[in-house]
Amino acid sequence: MGTILDNFMSSDDLHNLFYDPVLKLLDFKKMFNYLDFSYQGLLLSDCEGRILYANRALERISGFPINEIIGLTTQELAEKGILIHNSLKVLKKNPLTIAQKLKTGKEVFITSQPILDQNGHIIFYIANYLDLNEINELHQEHQRYKDIDYTELQELRTRFLETDQFISRNYRMKQILEKTLKVAKTDAMVLIRGESGTGKEVIAKTIHKMSDRVNKPFIQINCAAIPESLIEAELFGYEKGAFTGANRSKVGLLEMANEGSILLDEIGDLPLHLQVKLLRVIQNKEFYAVGSNRPKVVDVRFIAATHRNLEGMVKEGSFREDLFYRLNVIPIYIPTLRERKDDIIPLACHFLDKFNQKYGYRKKFDLDTCCTMENYSWPGNIRQLENLVERVVIMAEGNSIEKTLLPEEMVLESKLDENPINTEWEPLSLREAKERLEKEMIKNALQQYKSIREAARHLEIHHSNLVRKIGRYKIKQ
Repeated sequence: MGTILDNFMSSDDLHNLFYDPVLKLLDFKKMFNYLDFSYQGLLLSDCEGRILYANRALERISGFPINEIIGLTTQELAEKGILIHNSLKVLKKNPLTIAQKLKTGKEVFITSQPILDQNGHIIFYIANYLDLNEINELHQEHQRYKDIDYTELQELRTRFLETDQFISRNYRMKQILEKTLKVAKTDAMVLIRGESGTGKEVIAKTIHKMSDRVNKPFIQINCAAIPESLIEAELFGYEKGAFTGANRSKVGLLEMANEGSILLDEIGDLPLHLQVKLLRVIQNKEFYAVGSNRPKVVDVRFIAATHRNLEGMVKEGSFREDLFYRLNVIPIYIPTLRERKDDIIPLACHFLDKFNQKYGYRKKFDLDTCCTMENYSWPGNIRQLENLVERVVIMAEGNSIEKTLLPEEMVLESKLDENPINTEWEPLSLREAKERLEKEMIKNALQQYKSIREAARHLEIHHSNLVRKIGRYKIKQ
């Protein structure tokens, strides 16, 4: 959005507005790009009230594309029907604070403040926009929770933060954390789904560490890593003489996890004949060691994890339907890193601190490096991000980690994202190119998310605005 400003004011003009020599060293184009990360709507206007710049949050709050309001005055916005001029309410004059109703039905809370030069002359105005409905919802949520005794919750948080740091500012991930803490106090079966490297193991460990079984064993079994010929003996143990080479009895992993928790990682790779035996253990809490006719009773909390499509495997006959439904009592889906881009930089900084401490460095990310990492799709998710951060920390010569240290494919993908091109080389107008890109983004969001509200939240627009765009582009749901 920051580049829209270039249509009305050059970078040199912007520099001349500021008298502080330190500010003149800033890259203004980058600065305005970073303003897009603000949750509050931000708007700059000149002395005549003509809009020079608006960030992405203002588009979300107002429901109007930024390019439709840039260059207009408040009066012109009212004439176009974007603002309902008669609903204007002045609440305070210094700073100017008003409530303004839009034609979308939204009511926004605006605080405007003049920016003065060194002679006290107004050079432009800066305004903050807040959605009054969002403020009211936050207030109501605060009212619901203000009388809760947080002693136990704080104790859980303290224990949690002492074990695994849950680094996220993503709304969906915070919902997952809340769900994880709720289910941890029960013995319900949990099935954790998600691509490799998304953090399924972290969630499983969190469930154990927040449970009443925290002081008991946590056993992790990777069903894909153990050879099929050995997995039964590893799981259930065996008696002496059960097979050639069994010179003594061995306790299985199930028995070792007694009274604790067991993570069946990559459960989709468990052979069919063992799926039957596992189902029996889950249902009856007993099993037979290999070569034994005496059942053993076990008290274990089961957690399963997989990146596979178990529903598809059930249809193919490679995974038992009854076991799937027994495992899928509490499903938890971990979104990919490309679905939670707002977590990329916080996670990268967390890993940076970790490896700086490990190797005794004080290295920092260059701004271009942060932008490139944020624009990358991360097919290997958090695991790939952690490995990359360790590599660049080691390879950086000075204290600044520059973009040149990143993999070539990452830099290339970032450039494509910043400069999308039409692969068919059709002669398109700017409006046509924008509409085509917008339509594709909406279609992708609707495929990834279950509801229009979730898709709208991901696209950072109001759901009513998204509904109109779906109708406009005739997108089938």
